[in-house]
Amino acid sequence: MFMKGSNHLLKSMLFAAIFLNLPLQASTRDFYDRTHYSAAFGQWRHYRILLPRDYRTSGKYYPVIYYFHGHSGRFMGEQYGNGQVFLPKFIDYVKTHDVILVRWDGYAEEDYNGVYGGSPYQIAHPGGTMDWGAYFEELVAHVDSSYRTLADRQHRATCGLSMGGFMSLYISGRYPHLVGSASAYNPAHEMWVGPPGKKVRYMHKNHVLNHGHSKIRLIHASGDYIGQYHQELRDILARTPEVDFQYRRDEFNRHYVTGVKETFDFHLEAFEDVGLTAYPRSFDYDNAEESSSIWGYDLRVENKQAGFVSLRDVSRGYFRMFTRAYQPDGPPVPEQTIRLTTPPLYGNRRKYQVTDYSHKRKSVKRYFLTSSEDGRLTFTLDGEGHEVSIGNGKESRAPVLLPLDTRETPIVPPDEDIHLPLKLYNCLDITARDIEVSLASDYPTVAIQGGPLVIDSIAPGEVVDISRHFTLHFTSSDGFFQHCRLMMNIRYRGWYSHSERIDVRILPTPLPHPERVEIFDGRKEPLKIFRQAGNQGGGSILDRVVEEGTGNGDGTADPGEELTLWIQVPQGLDPFDKYTWHRTRVYTGDPYVTITADLGEPKGREWTSVQNHTSRFRISPQCPRGHEMRLVLESESYSFHWLPDTRFGKELLYQARQLHRNQLHGFTLTVGE
Repeated sequence: MFMKGSNHLLKSMLFAAIFLNLPLQASTRDFYDRTHYSAAFGQWRHYRILLPRDYRTSGKYYPVIYYFHGHSGRFMGEQYGNGQVFLPKFIDYVKTHDVILVRWDGYAEEDYNGVYGGSPYQIAHPGGTMDWGAYFEELVAHVDSSYRTLADRQHRATCGLSMGGFMSLYISGRYPHLVGSASAYNPAHEMWVGPPGKKVRYMHKNHVLNHGHSKIRLIHASGDYIGQYHQELRDILARTPEVDFQYRRDEFNRHYVTGVKETFDFHLEAFEDVGLTAYPRSFDYDNAEESSSIWGYDLRVENKQAGFVSLRDVSRGYFRMFTRAYQPDGPPVPEQTIRLTTPPLYGNRRKYQVTDYSHKRKSVKRYFLTSSEDGRLTFTLDGEGHEVSIGNGKESRAPVLLPLDTRETPIVPPDEDIHLPLKLYNCLDITARDIEVSLASDYPTVAIQGGPLVIDSIAPGEVVDISRHFTLHFTSSDGFFQHCRLMMNIRYRGWYSHSERIDVRILPTPLPHPERVEIFDGRKEPLKIFRQAGNQGGGSILDRVVEEGTGNGDGTADPGEELTLWIQVPQGLDPFDKYTWHRTRVYTGDPYVTITADLGEPKGREWTSVQNHTSRFRISPQCPRGHEMRLVLESESYSFHWLPDTRFGKELLYQARQLHRNQLHGFTLTVGE
């Protein structure tokens, strides 16, 4: 047995590296446990490889599926069912299909108690120092150089369970140019990524656009304890047309791998899709690292802080770039310099005019860049948000719609006529003429007034406000936000066209007011909170001493203070959660309010690692006393939903399901009173 602190592990690794990594043409075993040296980690690493039955004699080259194990697992097995639930199915599938399966090892010595029993990949809070993305690149290079593989993204896939399911989606989203298809069994949904000391929470539902040119499959066991998160991710993926997405719900009562054949068949079908070999005409991408490469573009961040660099609609002639301290609606990351170097698309030493619209300054800057000898351009930008176009004096695209809001998805009120802040920006270096703009929706919850708008011309770099032309009236129901989608079609010169998708969240009707609100501005106060009891449901109400915010501590909102807001909820999701206090997430468009932090906090004893996200906000010192701020407050309650008499076949339900519910309240905060 490999024990922590023992030299036996190192000696075994060296032995395996020297004596076991032999050519496989002469062997016909079910699987082989191998090692290779990782420069990224500075150590020898294990993996297990399963080869087709005819690998020794066929001379063929094969596609590869990389499998990521879950919590407490290793490359050689899983704690879930002692590995016997699905390893034999892996073996049987590979024996009868033209595919190689590689089980990598998420072991980190400081996070394990022995061979098994630990948290893999160093993605649980607070994270670690090992970059598993860089290691994935190494492992792929090693496997491709050691075995007969089809070494391209079309024939490379990832798959995983639980924390391994998170890694399958994270790695395939971080390296879409390397991975053509990805699947996840009951994946974890929120983990920590980024460089050491600058980790940030990564939630898959906020980064689905990373999979815009991949094939994705999500598998949800019906009795899985974190199934609500799977359903929420499924809903977002299903309404993202850029993603080629499949969803399967298996009737099964455990947090396991189900339907191995069907999922591996999905990957085999992807391996036949020649469309996965095509270079994308445009792409979207989020990344939390100091450096990254995507489709030939290289990103480098100087003075890196915790947060994301986001690219949108990247193409040869245009891209949008911004940063967020957190997703989906965090502020820009300050004092960062981002260098973006393009692929060799622009010829040898050619001069291009660059038009750069700054979201912060609301102005345009023009300058010239000369391509390198191999045809690359390098842009140096801050993280405050930019629309960058590379001009060549030709009509190449329709004007673009500027972001409506600092939020990824704007919030709109129901039951009144409103005008969305629609602004068109001509990113070309020539005048755009004969522009026609239309707005439509297939959703019955919005009525749109205002036919197609015709604009004679928009000068280079000009922004035209068309907000007043379209009047919208939204309808919603009670409960939480309701999603609605609008489509804007922008056409000019009679045939250049571009469609912009506008997603909004409609406030519920009615929007209730909280019964009681507590303002924390540096004050200290005991509050009653709900605490889950554990895996068999139930819980109790406990006293928690809360000391938050900065200010004079008198419990009122004053200019210059930083606040948190807590509301009392008469009934939470759990039956035992009655008249308890919940910190809130704050939404507002008030110009005197700045959200200063996304406060992530564990949900009692929930095991998913998904946190309760709430807000800390600052009132501007210039805010006049008596000013009324209209706020929307979001609070979350949760429960271990335990049904002890529910069965799957003859077997009782494995464990309680972890459910959560979000509630919205409207609140008017009067400053200085």
